[in-house]
Amino acid sequence: MADPLRVSNLDPADVLVREAVQNSLDERRNEVDEPVLVRFERRTVVGDDKMRIVENLNLQELADRRDRFRSAHSWFNRGAQTFDDIADPDIGLPMLMISDFNANGLGGRWNRRGFRSDRFFNLVLSIGGSLKWEDAETENRSVYSLGSYGYGKMAFALASNIRTTIYYSTFLPDDGSEGARCRAMASAFLPPHSSGDVDYAGQAYFGEDSEEGRNPRRPLIDEAAHEWIEALGIPRRPDALTGATVAIPAAEVTMEEIVASCETWWWPRMRDPDPVCRAEFEFIDEGKRFAGCNPRSRPELSPFIDCYKLLESRQAGERRHVGAVSVQPRGRGRIVAGRLALAALGAQENDEERRLTNSVALVRDGLVVSYEKNFAHEDRPPVVGVFSPGADLDIMQAFVFSEPPSHNEWAENSQRLRDKYPWGPDFIRLTKAQLRAKTRDFQIRQMDRPEAERTDAAEFLRKTLRQLFRPSGPAAPADGPPPRQRAFTIATSKSGRRRSGMDYEDFAAFRIALSDDAPAESVAVKVKLTLRALADADGTLEDVVIPCDVTAPRPTRRDANGTVFATELRQGERVEVEACARVHPRWKTRWSVEIVRETD
Repeated sequence: MADPLRVSNLDPADVLVREAVQNSLDERRNEVDEPVLVRFERRTVVGDDKMRIVENLNLQELADRRDRFRSAHSWFNRGAQTFDDIADPDIGLPMLMISDFNANGLGGRWNRRGFRSDRFFNLVLSIGGSLKWEDAETENRSVYSLGSYGYGKMAFALASNIRTTIYYSTFLPDDGSEGARCRAMASAFLPPHSSGDVDYAGQAYFGEDSEEGRNPRRPLIDEAAHEWIEALGIPRRPDALTGATVAIPAAEVTMEEIVASCETWWWPRMRDPDPVCRAEFEFIDEGKRFAGCNPRSRPELSPFIDCYKLLESRQAGERRHVGAVSVQPRGRGRIVAGRLALAALGAQENDEERRLTNSVALVRDGLVVSYEKNFAHEDRPPVVGVFSPGADLDIMQAFVFSEPPSHNEWAENSQRLRDKYPWGPDFIRLTKAQLRAKTRDFQIRQMDRPEAERTDAAEFLRKTLRQLFRPSGPAAPADGPPPRQRAFTIATSKSGRRRSGMDYEDFAAFRIALSDDAPAESVAVKVKLTLRALADADGTLEDVVIPCDVTAPRPTRRDANGTVFATELRQGERVEVEACARVHPRWKTRWSVEIVRETD
């Protein structure tokens, strides 16, 4: 298969996350006031669950052909290894599912592309090409599409060792979908091969016979689609929860890589106060649910987040710069390309903090296109910067059309850019030159200040400023535990939900003690604190344990059902316990506290 997204400076997890989230954000339903929610779920299937997937995707048939794949296609070596074990139910098959909510889903016509609304064909059946920008122009959209190539399917396929992807979607019916509300189909991009006298290009689809020469397979629809998806072990989507679920078998990417990638590239969208623009995330790894990302906790990202605020506040100073970047390309008058914010840093304490120092984050429509290292001098005072293009449609399009399919740089030699805007290559070149000049001039200005002053100011920026501008979130009172348990008393001194940077967390504080009628003056006990999610973000009933951090007198340990610590309770004394956990703002949760004697 073609590999348009394989680029040296992006890890496979980055390619997948950037494309998947981009596709979801571009398909936000305009009539919905809530942000797009993107859920990543990873699990390993074994036994009968695995064999049902093998049967329903005809993977054994593909495995039987692997010896005929041309040896020149070395990129399929991992796929061949996966197929070697495909018939063994005891060898786990990793599955990654990416679902979005408050999104349009894959409606429209399934077998041709004429409009952007033909979303199923655009994502699943077409190879390249996109109508996102054409529709953006005619609709005069205020929120621009992040993508423009239509290579999302390639990113999904590349994440699978066997280059196989399952598409499942619910959507609002229209004339293009002929009244259907749900579709499901799978595709595979395999090496070209021959079977007898028949040559195969390697592109395969799993669906119903269509009786069409151009598209011999068509998606399953409505109840047939739901039933096939459930046979694959994928959760059924209610018709009202429009959006898409993309399932990727034999995906080796880890959840830690996915979370880190979301933080690295999408932190501007996570902190956006406008629900039209904001992105929300959930992560489930082998049944364990995580609340979301926390880019603020990453030492190398936190300075960029602070710097991004400067673009909004427009408050410059000796230690920071904020201003417009304007250029005059050939064939155009002077253009305001966007705004640049720069901030000086102090000494970095470790390699993690230094990793992105002296970089400028190029942010387009909430996506970090790249962290550009060539704008600053490495041997001058450390700085970070953020540049964001202006909102003018032509300016935004010029940046988009300068990007390759992976959307990871602004290239002035892009032929697409030249075809769309003859002045575009000069515009991109001049903009990058201005960013380089302004960044290096800012570094030079920092050299005029004493080293101690530079360090102290940067430490304030890094350690203090990050604590500012943290709005308090909506309070969500949690149900307290029962007041008495055996010979112990438990009192809730505070509980609720609060905003913590760009995240939300549930918090609680408990006082535990021996009751007045306890049979002993002191008792050694084990205490378990548990926070359970009773309903997830889309309102589905859940009963899962959320990992929490506990401040307690003795070291804690986590087990599958809560956080446990040991202590000693004495008559007349109380033990103070505080706990917090990162949560999604729409989760419904409940705290519980259990106390047992250490000998129980």
